[in-house]
Amino acid sequence: MATKQSPRTPIEPRDLNAPFFNLRETAWLLHCSYETVRRAIKAGLLPCSQRVPGGVIVVTREDMAEYHRRTRTSAVRTRVRRQARVAA
Repeated sequence: MATKQSPRTPIEPRDLNAPFFNLRETAWLLHCSYETVRRAIKAGLLPCSQRVPGGVIVVTREDMAEYHRRTRTSAVRTRVRRQARVAA
């Protein structure tokens, strides 16, 4: 029995070397939700394009790489003071 998948579920792209990706594929590649991709586009953080008005929205590989570079977070370094062990 086939299950029905939501149209907003991120999916793995058929071709990982493709120059363009739709929003579901972009979400899968960025390890985020479909809605996060839409919010990034609406906020102007992730450029996109449409070939025809009302058509499929696509994101280029270069734009996705730039978005990832600008928005990735790094671990905060904490300074740990080590105390000398006393031999007993």
